[in-house]
Amino acid sequence: MHELSLCRTLVGILETQAGRHHYRRVRRVELRVGPQAMVEPGAMVFSFGVASRGTLAEGAVLEIRPVPARVVCLDCTQEGEAEKLAEACPVCGSYRLLWEEDAGLRLGEIEVD
Repeated sequence: MHELSLCRTLVGILETQAGRHHYRRVRRVELRVGPQAMVEPGAMVFSFGVASRGTLAEGAVLEIRPVPARVVCLDCTQEGEAEKLAEACPVCGSYRLLWEEDAGLRLGEIEVD
């Protein structure tokens, strides 16, 4: 389960930012997740709870915001968005999609004290 490792890294980032910006507690974290990040939202929320124990983020709410990827179909050149990895082109049904942009994992808004 790589979600726990990702959440430990996220908590480390939050602690580093707390030192720079002088906040004492994290209340809410928004995480923007693209399809290629391959995380399971429920496992991510659970792992964040585990990784944040005893830190300034303990008890914070982790909000997962799915972000579709920009794709181009290599067969019909249709441009669009994909919300998951195994998605077919809505025009021709091809699975040969070129992934132009994917959010991966990005830290969005954080609410702090």
